Amino acid sequence: MAADGKAPIMESAGHGVAFLRQHWRFAFLVAAIGALAQGLSLLLFGPGLMSLVVVLVVAAGAHAALLGAALHGERGAAARLPGDTGRVGGAMAVVGFFMAIISFMIVYITMSVLLWPSREQVKAAGQDQAQLAEILNRAVESQPGLLFWAPIIGAAILFALTSRLYLAAPASVDQRRVVVFDSWRWTRGNTLRVAAARLLLLPPGVILGFALQTLIAVAFGMPGGDAAALARLAEGSPGRFAIFFAAASFVQIALYSPLEAGLSAYLYRGLRPEATPAP
Repeated sequence: MAADGKAPIMESAGHGVAFLRQHWRFAFLVAAIGALAQGLSLLLFGPGLMSLVVVLVVAAGAHAALLGAALHGERGAAARLPGDTGRVGGAMAVVGFFMAIISFMIVYITMSVLLWPSREQVKAAGQDQAQLAEILNRAVESQPGLLFWAPIIGAAILFALTSRLYLAAPASVDQRRVVVFDSWRWTRGNTLRVAAARLLLLPPGVILGFALQTLIAVAFGMPGGDAAALARLAEGSPGRFAIFFAAASFVQIALYSPLEAGLSAYLYRGLRPEATPAP
């Protein structure tokens, strides 16, 4: 980390790659266990709430294991995993809550701006869903640029928020308590650098992972990104769907998650104050 307290963008991204290169066996082991657990949950419970809970717990556990390896070594990560899973899950839940609030506000503001010229017609339509849908369609046709820019602006806001809170998960693992808002203070003045390091490191992992997942989908007879075919597979062949989901999850955890863990752990070490209380 730079002496002036500024996060070096290239060096930070390089540490994410270095972590994957040095700990790829551990990452593949974590990915295999996580993928197996998620596949079995779909096979046993089918698509539904219980499977979703298992998927979220496994995601938190995999990220906690990789963060633990980045901060305390692979053996230390295994010993701390149950507690770290809960702490990472708690931090993710808090961040997700704020993301949901901001997403709702973005949608609300976008719809308000979109329908403002037709506000009198909306009042007159009352509860007539057909008429409201017609008004909405006309509003969209008259302001196509709004629906183009609103998602881009919303994604940029959410990305900035997650960059500001990027140290929440590694801090929660290191300090053995759920830490979220301290990250807001620690990343002050470095938000753009954290965001730039993420943009430099993570998209290649996402692209490679998506390409491999597309190949897996093709192997199962589904065109890449065909949600309808995926739904038909889940309904008609639960076993094949569970295998497909497990394979796709393995790719996600093995390739993307170690980059995220290595980067966030490095930034946490460099940006936390030296006077941070010990766990």
